[in-house]
Amino acid sequence: MSETAYKVLYRKYRPNNFSEVVGQDTITETLKASIKNKTFAHAYVFTGPRGTGKTSTAKIMAKALNCENPIDGEPCGKCRCCQDFTTSPDIIEIDAASNNGVDEIRELRNNVMLSPGESKYKIYIIDEVHMLSAGAFNALLKTLEEPPEHAVFILATTEVYKIPITILSRCQRYDFKKISKQDMLSHLKDICFKEKISCDEAALDEIYELSDGCLRDALSILDQLSKGDKKITSENIAERYNLVSDKKIDELFKKIVKSNSEEVINILNQFQDNGMNPQKLIKKILKFLEKKCIEIKSGVNKEFSFIKVKKLMIALNDIYIDARINDNVYSMVILAILDLMNDQVIEKDKPDIKTNPLSIIDIRINNCFESADKESLQKITALWNSLLKDKLSELDVSEYKPVASSNKHVIFTSEDESLVNLFNMKSEDVEKMLKKAKMQVKVVAITESRWKDEKEKYKVNVKKGYKYKYIEEPEKKITDDAEIKELFEDKLIEVS
Repeated sequence: MSETAYKVLYRKYRPNNFSEVVGQDTITETLKASIKNKTFAHAYVFTGPRGTGKTSTAKIMAKALNCENPIDGEPCGKCRCCQDFTTSPDIIEIDAASNNGVDEIRELRNNVMLSPGESKYKIYIIDEVHMLSAGAFNALLKTLEEPPEHAVFILATTEVYKIPITILSRCQRYDFKKISKQDMLSHLKDICFKEKISCDEAALDEIYELSDGCLRDALSILDQLSKGDKKITSENIAERYNLVSDKKIDELFKKIVKSNSEEVINILNQFQDNGMNPQKLIKKILKFLEKKCIEIKSGVNKEFSFIKVKKLMIALNDIYIDARINDNVYSMVILAILDLMNDQVIEKDKPDIKTNPLSIIDIRINNCFESADKESLQKITALWNSLLKDKLSELDVSEYKPVASSNKHVIFTSEDESLVNLFNMKSEDVEKMLKKAKMQVKVVAITESRWKDEKEKYKVNVKKGYKYKYIEEPEKKITDDAEIKELFEDKLIEVS
């Protein structure tokens, strides 16, 4: 008797219907309704980070469209089309990463005109569609312009800005988001229960942090860990992935509170001797300090000074940014912590007499949120996509993405801190370029990490009924590099 082949968790728990897709409720409900009411489009673009359910949702949609007895927009799972879905000749999956030429798309164009063999619709799922060549996109465009009634296209991508606007304008676009911590932890707990995996809460938190919102990565990590220790804990995750546990960081800061500099240095040296990546260590410390800041402001923690902790976070963030060109990162971390200890880092908060004025970055973020709307964002996104091939001074336009917009302000993001600073230094040039394209706005760039934080603050403020008020920018003109640096050097704390 042959043994059943082992199935890894991310394949075993791949969703089979819309209700099983994790963390994308708005998208799945909309797609279900369109199938139920027969108002679905002929072409879709599913975009978002990897491992968030784009391809799985595309397959579920394909199954539901061809299902003989759909139930409230969901595939029944029992009819012939549902049972034979994986072998159906009418479901064509194309990996654009390896089939990105004109010939492949021309073959698609020839075959798409043929009626489906045994299903209602012929459905094309093109994964990593941004990898298609320019010629292939042009060939695909003709098909999307005049598709046969029996054809549906679902294009999946992690880099939607690389798709020509002519293609995007002919598709319905759905933006998949990273899986929220609440949704992911709930799903992981459910799987642990079904698979009889013992995993404590702290360990699940660590898995979420390691996965960075990617459910597929989280399941792969859980799968790997479940093959070793009987019980998965944050400590054995830290050991397996060469991380620093929360327990160790807590121990470090207890020594800092006691001003025990020798012990602090010993702990940091242990991290270095164990081969701990210094940038990962800084991220872990920043995450710890972020929690402390929240505790301080809520009155739970009275042994830490918010002002001093903020100062340490800024210092560590500078070290993190310089780590790419600096070999002495651990030494810099030690110096930053000792400097703050000597400066009485950990002390009860005293009233801060000085109030720092808002930076131009803060003002423009506020003013964008004051009257942000989807229509303005769609408008600037379409315009920006048409400018992606342009070079503006030292700026590479493709490195930036508009994420929020009003009719007067636009917020852009980039992954790299240095690129953000460069954009802000060249903001007037960007505004002139947009003005030539008939869009008169003020612009600002922030890191993707800060955007995540700003967006969360915005959601909280909206729920609390807080109304953003327009803030006038200072009249002072930015004339030289020194002033630019002073105005735009808004220290960003990257915690991911």
